[in-house]
Amino acid sequence: MRRETDPRQRQRGFTLVEMIVAIVVMGVLAGVISMFVRNQVTAYSDVAQRADLADQADTAVRRIMRDLQSAVPNTVRVSGNFLEFVPIRDAGRYRAQDGVPADDELDFTNAADNSFEVFGPGVTVLAGDQLVISNLGIPGADYYAGDTRRPLTSTGAGLNALTFAIGAGQFPFASPQNRFQVAMPPVTYAFDAATRTLWRYTGYAIQAAQVTTIAGLDALPGVTRAALATDVNVVTSVFSFGAAALQRNAIVSVRLTLARNGESVTLFQQVNIFNSP
Repeated sequence: MRRETDPRQRQRGFTLVEMIVAIVVMGVLAGVISMFVRNQVTAYSDVAQRADLADQADTAVRRIMRDLQSAVPNTVRVSGNFLEFVPIRDAGRYRAQDGVPADDELDFTNAADNSFEVFGPGVTVLAGDQLVISNLGIPGADYYAGDTRRPLTSTGAGLNALTFAIGAGQFPFASPQNRFQVAMPPVTYAFDAATRTLWRYTGYAIQAAQVTTIAGLDALPGVTRAALATDVNVVTSVFSFGAAALQRNAIVSVRLTLARNGESVTLFQQVNIFNSP
């Protein structure tokens, strides 16, 4: 005999109204949760972006400061968004006149004297390096005018004697402490407004007048450039130079601002420039 099934025991599904209510409730819960999650994700993204900008700016400023600390005395030039200087590869003391004929001394009264012995550890010279003595950065003793530099003709590592091309004649002034520097090719740091980039230029020949345009730097024979920082706010980024005085050395100030997606970081640094030749 067949038994009738109790309607109350039949399995029931969701009604359309119940499904709609469940979807609405889930949507409300998801919206509330997303508000909290979005704030956390946004905060994390902002912190990560600021940290990236700060790290990039700190690296760039430190590189500039380190380069400037090894600049040939009185070779720093600043004009607007452009900072130029001549880095030192090596340095030492030359043998001055001591009255001993056998010694290879540097005689500033002899226009043909083009060699001298190095006191102390040997120095390193690469092709294209310049010998610099008593660069004062004034008319008659200016590196960029060619007064205080001569091309070195001896190259190598650990050199205890140096020879150089006389060119226009002997150096105009002796160094009070018998110092000399081996100078590398000049370096320029430039803020580029078009690409919002801080560039480092090197590999170009010495220019009598400072080049103060990006196009002009790019056109120099042999020049190479590397991006030191991007996302640069050129309006608030600036180089400034305080000339040396009797009471202090020269001072170079660098203000670098990086900005991206509404976040910005500004670093300011100053460095004393050694000016004694």
